[in-house]
Amino acid sequence: MAIVRTVLGDIDSSALGRTNAHEHLFIRNGLILILEPDFRLDSEANAVSEVADFRSHGGEAIIETSPLGVGRDPEGLVSVSQATGVHVIAATGFHKPRYYLDSHWRNRLAAEQIAQLFIEEIEVGMDAYGFEAPFRNTTPARAGVIKAASDYQHFTTAIRTGFEAAALAHAQTGAPILTHTEMGTMAHQQIELLRRHGVSPAHVVLSHVDRNPDWMLHRDLAQTGAFLEYDGPSRIKYLPESAVMDLISKMFELGLGSQILLGGDTARRSYWKANGGSTGIAYILERFIPRLRKEGFPAQAIDAMLVGNPARAFAFRDDRKSTN
Repeated sequence: MAIVRTVLGDIDSSALGRTNAHEHLFIRNGLILILEPDFRLDSEANAVSEVADFRSHGGEAIIETSPLGVGRDPEGLVSVSQATGVHVIAATGFHKPRYYLDSHWRNRLAAEQIAQLFIEEIEVGMDAYGFEAPFRNTTPARAGVIKAASDYQHFTTAIRTGFEAAALAHAQTGAPILTHTEMGTMAHQQIELLRRHGVSPAHVVLSHVDRNPDWMLHRDLAQTGAFLEYDGPSRIKYLPESAVMDLISKMFELGLGSQILLGGDTARRSYWKANGGSTGIAYILERFIPRLRKEGFPAQAIDAMLVGNPARAFAFRDDRKSTN
């Protein structure tokens, strides 16, 4: 069977259900909060409230994409999943370089060394302190996706090393790779870099690509076999929701709807209802999906983006070397 690795254990990918394909539940510490204080997500009670709201609107799974070095909380993710009954898939890997000091170990280790840490988090358990304490504190919760990130129109040595490490960890474990594209750029370059290190695009999820709603670009990306994750709904500072709806319609018209995922990426405390925000983690199910239905979008297509496509996108590779 194809498996998905949640923080509570492995499940059959067919049991994943309606999935928010890009979310953040905890960002407790790190340089990221000095650069942007509104990213601070440090309340377990508020996280439970938001995920319970998501569940009340039919949500069944969340891909939590906070990787190493940005305040991830493996034990908190376990508690939220247990309290709400929602599957949570956690990330190992890295975010973009600006969220790490020059002295961070990501900038000093070789790709092979970094990959071993990713593999440990996937196969044994995530480190509670992101390998930043002077000792290991391995939790029972294992990562189910590897994150890699690039900057706006730019690759650095650190970025290339992170992608190579992600590819090496994927080869060993079969875990899917989820990437951050800055404003939708460098997606083709990410695919090609991973390909050169043996990763099939079928195991790659490209996040935020709808911030560049060029349907011809999206057609070409989807035709590689990669998944495209759209998380623009609710954030009109990037583009109006109608533009995302038009893009989705075009992709299905082209016969590429099987490659589309929907996420929230509500990584600001000001977005959360629990903090007085107007959107919250349930937004995709509560408000965006009803808009699609109102405009006559087929139920089969909606189910594909929420259920069928995520079940394939986040499944471990069948021929993975590890059987853990």
